Amino acid sequence: MYLVTLVTYLPFYRVHEVTEFFVKNIEAIKPERTVIFIDNIYHEKQKELILKLLPNEINYVLGNWGSRNDTWIAMFKRLRQDYDITGDVIFVDSDNVVTEDFLKHHHLLCSYGVYGILDHECWTRGAQQLLKRCFPKNHEHVIFMYKVYEPKNYFRGGSPFFWGPKQVIYLRSLPSEDLIDKLKAALMHVTPYIRNLVSDESLLGVMAWLMGINYIPWTVASHHFHHGSGRSADKHLVAKAHAQFAKGLWSTFRKKEFLAYYLKYKAIMLREDIKSLIG
Repeated sequence: MYLVTLVTYLPFYRVHEVTEFFVKNIEAIKPERTVIFIDNIYHEKQKELILKLLPNEINYVLGNWGSRNDTWIAMFKRLRQDYDITGDVIFVDSDNVVTEDFLKHHHLLCSYGVYGILDHECWTRGAQQLLKRCFPKNHEHVIFMYKVYEPKNYFRGGSPFFWGPKQVIYLRSLPSEDLIDKLKAALMHVTPYIRNLVSDESLLGVMAWLMGINYIPWTVASHHFHHGSGRSADKHLVAKAHAQFAKGLWSTFRKKEFLAYYLKYKAIMLREDIKSLIG
């Protein structure tokens, strides 16, 4: 048994991934405790189905949070409050399976206090965009460092705040309850139906930066089994969601970086409005 808590999160319509993929991560990591957060639960019959279909030795937290980012906030909050867990947590995306040598990578990377994992499939396709914000830390073990706050992104594509690879995430220390509450307050500025358009990598990047983490070490140590349920989003709506989130961050934290974040996406909204008028 390895003394970490293993966590995943998924919406109700993807609960099959628990038995299809996540149990393999339990077998590989052998954690002290396992917790699964399942979103979009609003009826007692759903709870009955989960108890019938899924392994009963796992801890389940059921809710109707409505977006990935709201689920992250709930996970940080509930792990602290319900399980008295303050750190040593490995979060794995529900459609990922760690590699056989994952624990070797964990032992190398956990000394940093935080890390991310990229899947082999993305690495094989080419990770040039990802590598633009990275520098190699250890050539022998293929460890890169991802810059979570990149001011250059105010003038090019992508969010200035971004976690980097997050198929697997390790946190030695969870964010404080005060920071969790403030991030939730900022997120509440985003209209619920577009809240999922702010990538969770952006929320986690903001969180890391506010925790004083400037770089995320990462390597390649998982396999990604794409669920195929994603859809491309309207650029104006994406920009609107980011602008609302950035405005919430500025209102909550009063940091100039968040004001610049807001102005970037307001400019993108204006650009998309002009394109739609003349297009």
